[in-house]
Amino acid sequence: MGQAARRDIAEQVVAAAAARGATLAFGVPGGGSNLDVAGACDRHGIRFVLTHLEAAAAIMAGVAGALTGAPAIAVATRGPGAVSAANGLANALLERQPMLLVTDCVYDADRARVSHQRVDQRAALEPLCVGSTALNGRDPALADAAVAQTLVQPPGPVHVDIDPTAHDGHLAPRRACEPTDLTPLLARIASARRPVIVAGLGMVTLPPAVRDAAVRTLRELARQHHVPVLTTYLARGVVPDGAEYSAGIVTGGTIEGHALRAADLILGVGLDPVEFLPTAWDYPAPVVNVTGWRIDDARFFGAALEEEAIGDLAEVLPRIASVLDVDWQPGSGQHYWRLLQAAARSTIGPVEQGLTPGEVVQIAAELAPEDSIATVDAGAHMLVAMPLWPVGEPLQALISSGYATMGFSLPAAIAASLVRPERAVIAFTGDGGAGMVLGELETLARLGLPVVVIVFNDSALSLIAVKQEPQGHSGPPVVTFAPTDFAAIATGCGVASWTATTTEEYRDALTAALALRGPALIDVHVDPRDYPGIFAALRE
Repeated sequence: MGQAARRDIAEQVVAAAAARGATLAFGVPGGGSNLDVAGACDRHGIRFVLTHLEAAAAIMAGVAGALTGAPAIAVATRGPGAVSAANGLANALLERQPMLLVTDCVYDADRARVSHQRVDQRAALEPLCVGSTALNGRDPALADAAVAQTLVQPPGPVHVDIDPTAHDGHLAPRRACEPTDLTPLLARIASARRPVIVAGLGMVTLPPAVRDAAVRTLRELARQHHVPVLTTYLARGVVPDGAEYSAGIVTGGTIEGHALRAADLILGVGLDPVEFLPTAWDYPAPVVNVTGWRIDDARFFGAALEEEAIGDLAEVLPRIASVLDVDWQPGSGQHYWRLLQAAARSTIGPVEQGLTPGEVVQIAAELAPEDSIATVDAGAHMLVAMPLWPVGEPLQALISSGYATMGFSLPAAIAASLVRPERAVIAFTGDGGAGMVLGELETLARLGLPVVVIVFNDSALSLIAVKQEPQGHSGPPVVTFAPTDFAAIATGCGVASWTATTTEEYRDALTAALALRGPALIDVHVDPRDYPGIFAALRE
């Protein structure tokens, strides 16, 4: 089986992805079928973006899939390429993002004699996917089935090896969950007088048109009945920050307790516990939850969970609105949102050196265009970035929430800018996360995208440092780096860059970076001493 067979298989899988709306592919080609995939992408109008790291390519594909509602493609070579993609694949799995990872492999016919780069890719990657198979080209329907699997609710990644010698592939079918009887759920909602809605990622994994309808209905429901609405990180923007019913963010931490303890019922809408911190759920109000798929870890809520149902949220929400009879007053949600904002801003003030983390975000929110998209890395800076970055629509703030991987923000920003080229994109990242994906600064420069990377530079893994102290593991060498000049690195990659050590320098740099409408990086020296207070206010 030669190159022609490989080309035919690549054509099948790329054609299937294009038919379902794919427009982007990312990856690091090797010498096998990857170039066939890239060629097929060109023929089908799918833009192929060369990256430096396969994990970054998979993160980009997942984010592009989430923003477009169509599966993007990630490409990796066999062995080290496929295994390198695993982190991005796992991110797409837990963030519920549609994407397709296409890999070269050691052919089944050669496995007995070829050990070079031979690993069992399907066995390694299958736990990180909603499906994994080998395509041999004999059943074109299998390629289409693999792409279709990415879009079944909840969306997720599918992995395919291209192997003309493979036995006929098998893909366990994924089917959308059948709707369940809503009667018990609606009856329980009707009995509540002070319900609080918690909207989760199930609201933003819907196809765009369906999502928009569900969002409109939820907003109208909350407006009419003055019901406070909290959102998870991924659902930020489902209700706009300024709405009188917007009550802030829920993570399973501290600050949302004000709203949840005032409720006599917690109504989850598209709520998936994958987003919550792994702490005990200790709110007294009963929980009911309606989602588009069966939640396999609903035991997270313990005895508080009284009812759960499966249904199309765009259709279920009007039925919920029809039974609501509540005692909330106008503005109740904003009361709790103001408490959250006050906690997030409480540590913003003068420091001896550098800027406070909250100041970095607040100034960015002030200077960036209103429709800008923010991507946020894992790390201490996210504690202020998520509550202080203003959001008015879904997917305007992008974060690895369920998987919480470092090295997310820069690849995510590249994908977001490719999908929304008319928007400014701000990538908030710590020095630890930035260090993991420095090669993608060249990708950003090569593509010429209007992305401003803001590095919170304190030469430390600050969130781990905060967690470390109460556990008696204090010791700077475990969590600190040597000082790094990220501006110099960015300049070397072709990205315009600035270093900011004062508020004035940061304002000037950000103003210039935004005016540039091209790749930019600001290396901001921050004072990490505020992080313990922020952590206590929002998480403990």
